[in-house]
Amino acid sequence: MAESPFKRWDKVEVKMLEEGEFQGGTYGGIIEGIWLHRYEIMLTTLNDSVTVRPMKVSCGWGVLQPVPPRVLVDFKPFDMVEVWYKRGWWPVTVLRVTNQKQYVVKISEELQLFVDENELRIHQLYTMGNPSLWQYFKR
Repeated sequence: MAESPFKRWDKVEVKMLEEGEFQGGTYGGIIEGIWLHRYEIMLTTLNDSVTVRPMKVSCGWGVLQPVPPRVLVDFKPFDMVEVWYKRGWWPVTVLRVTNQKQYVVKISEELQLFVDENELRIHQLYTMGNPSLWQYFKR
């Protein structure tokens, strides 16, 4: 098995795959421990609704990525981006750009949002095991 590129106390992002409210989003966290190829992550952007403490998840490294580098770009309609929504990053497409540097993005068939430039980042995919390899998607 390949050696993990992550170690304890690394800041990472976790792609949520389980069904539920957070499915499809990517959330920031810190690796608190590694046991038997499983990572214990304390999410820094989500709290448990009962205890109000940071949520914790256990996952394999296939859903982890390092925090991506910030890439500054001018977004245009049909660009693939990620929007800060529900305390995580969600993949969306830019529908239109307003005169005030606001963007209209489509979250779902029923939901479109007006967001500012600082609530968007370019859609980036991490190439597993090589932190210097990021794929950027504009269109």
